[in-house]
Amino acid sequence: MRVSIHQPNFVPWYPFFQKIKEVDVFVILKECQFEKNGYQNRFNFNDKWYTMSVKKGLESMRDKVYIDPKNNWDKIKNSLPKYKSILNEMDKCIVENLTTTNFCIISNFCEMLDIDTELKVDQPTDLVSTERLLDICKSWGATEYLSGIGGKDYLDVKLFNDNGIKVVFQEDMDRRHTLELL
Repeated sequence: MRVSIHQPNFVPWYPFFQKIKEVDVFVILKECQFEKNGYQNRFNFNDKWYTMSVKKGLESMRDKVYIDPKNNWDKIKNSLPKYKSILNEMDKCIVENLTTTNFCIISNFCEMLDIDTELKVDQPTDLVSTERLLDICKSWGATEYLSGIGGKDYLDVKLFNDNGIKVVFQEDMDRRHTLELL
């Protein structure tokens, strides 16, 4: 069983979906800290940032809310007229809660890209870092964990190995944005 885990990015770039396609179960972290200036409420496309404003605060992803989701989303769509028909397909996803919005967008893009991997969300825990990821993998019966390349900087691979789970890093990626492929 191959598992991967990631925070719910907003309109993710294509390697996010490549990772989803390569696993049996993809777990979206809602029980984690919101990362200011990260990709949970914004995306970069053709060297321009598109942002959904969020309320200030350090609450968890599951509690993070957008300030004015409908207006922000309309501005994004109007700024990308070439992709408006694709983005219109995501209108039903745009709600106040960040995680709900992003999970729906990710699910819809998976459908558009013919990716049928099972998408799940994590559960509350006091575990952090590698122990947390390992616990999620074990809960899904993982024999292999697919990590992003950045995981080389922080993962305790030995801990995974000691628990019978092989760690593989995503190396070869199509670096285009998802919108360009739809």
